Amino acid sequence: MWRPPWPRQGYGEQERFARAVDGEHDPEFQDELAVVAALRRLGADTPPDEGARARIAERIAQPPARARRRPRLVPVLAAALVTLFALSGLGLLLSHDALPGETLYHLKRAREGAVLELTFDGEQRALARLEYASLRLDELTELVDRDVPDRAAYALGLADFTGDVRAAIGGLTSAATSSDGRQLDRLGTWVALQSGRLTALRDALPASTGEPVELLTRVRDRVTSLDDRMHCLQITSGRFDELGALPATGACLPPRGPDAGPDPTPQPLPPAHEPQAPASVLPVTNAKPSPPDGVGVPAPAPAPPSPHPVPAPQVVPAPVPAPTSPRLPDSNSPPKPVVSIPPLLPGLPGVSVG
Repeated sequence: MWRPPWPRQGYGEQERFARAVDGEHDPEFQDELAVVAALRRLGADTPPDEGARARIAERIAQPPARARRRPRLVPVLAAALVTLFALSGLGLLLSHDALPGETLYHLKRAREGAVLELTFDGEQRALARLEYASLRLDELTELVDRDVPDRAAYALGLADFTGDVRAAIGGLTSAATSSDGRQLDRLGTWVALQSGRLTALRDALPASTGEPVELLTRVRDRVTSLDDRMHCLQITSGRFDELGALPATGACLPPRGPDAGPDPTPQPLPPAHEPQAPASVLPVTNAKPSPPDGVGVPAPAPAPPSPHPVPAPQVVPAPVPAPTSPRLPDSNSPPKPVVSIPPLLPGLPGVSVG
C-alpha cells in the first residue's frame, strides 16, 4: 500500500495553502496575496548590484568568530594572593638563619620589627629587643667563625646591636623606676654577659667595636645609679637622654610609708601669763614615826590663794564600743533562684527563674 512521504498531521494545512495559491483566489486572502505578489515583483525589479552580492557572499563564506572568554577576576586574584602568601612564608622560613650582609637578612629584620609592633606591653617589648641584641652578637660570632671578609656585614651587625640596646634600655629603666626595680637586676646581669662576649670578639672583628663597648659601659653605670636611688624618695631627676630617665642627684630621703600623715605644722605656743591647770597628783604617804605623847604637832600652813582660780578640766571617757558578732541570716530569707540570668545591658535588672 502506497503511503505519502509527508506526515498526515500537516496534510490538510498544505492542501488549503495550495488551493489558496494555485486555484481561484478566495476573497478572504485577497489583501495578503496582493502583498506577496508585490514583494515578488520588487525583488525581481531591483536586483542587488555586484558589490552587494560580493559583500553578501564574503559574509556568508566568512567563518563565525569564536567568542572570547572573559577572564575570571576572582580566581586570578585568589591564586595571586595564595602565591604571594606562600612565597612570603617561604622567605620568612629561610630568613630565620640569615646573617648580616645576606639577601634575606633585611627580611629577617622586618619580621622582628613586625613582632615588636604587635607587642603592646612596654616591658615585654624592651625584653624582646634585648633578645634581638643578643642574637646580633650570635650572628657576629658566626661570621667570625666562617671567616667572612665583608667589613660591611660586621658594621651592619654592630649597628643593629647598638640600636636594639638603646631602644631597650629606655623601656626597662622606665618600668624599673615605676615598680620594685627587679628589672635593673636582670638588666645588669645581661650587660655584664654581653660585655664579656663583645670583649672576646673585639680582636677578631674587622669593624670597630668602640661605640658598642662604650654604650654597654654607660648602661652599666646608669643601672648602678638607678639601683642606688631605688630606696630614696626621689629616684629620677625628671630629665631624659637616649638611655631613658636620668637618676636624681640630691639627698637620698627615705620614702614615707602609705600610712604616714601630712607634714606636721608648728602649733602656736600658749601665752606666758596664762596660768597652767594643776596636774592631778596622787597623794603619797610617807611613813613617819609618831610624835611622843604630849608634844603638839603644828598644823600645816594654808596654801596661798590663787589669783585666778582655774577649774580643773573635766575628763569625759570615750565610749567603748560593745563587741558585735556577725549578723546571722534571717530565717525567713527567700530561697535562691534556680536559674539566674545576669543583666544583658547596663542599667537593666537581671532575670531570676525559680
